[in-house]
Amino acid sequence: MHSKLKPKLSWLIILFFAGFAQCAMAAGGMAAQGVSMVTEIRTAIYVVVGGIAGLCLLWQFVQGWGSRKTWTDVAETCLWIFCAGGSFAIAGWFFTGGSKIVFGG
Repeated sequence: MHSKLKPKLSWLIILFFAGFAQCAMAAGGMAAQGVSMVTEIRTAIYVVVGGIAGLCLLWQFVQGWGSRKTWTDVAETCLWIFCAGGSFAIAGWFFTGGSKIVFGG
């Protein structure tokens, strides 16, 4: 039984590496399209998160103006909203900046 499995295993290994070669060739041609798609997704996330954070900030100011919250509570909540909304931009900045780092050489 083991002797029947060995030829099949060698063919699987050959097909496996052939598949990797095809992926590498395809990635070269689709790299620009992939980068463009990721950039569009990242921009959409920034717009959605920024819009939500802006609405939350506006709501906090309305609550402070209507005396439902003290201005110190409004300032504290606005700081939390600013940090939560900005975390996506900061993470994006780290990831795009990190791709430019070269180690050795």
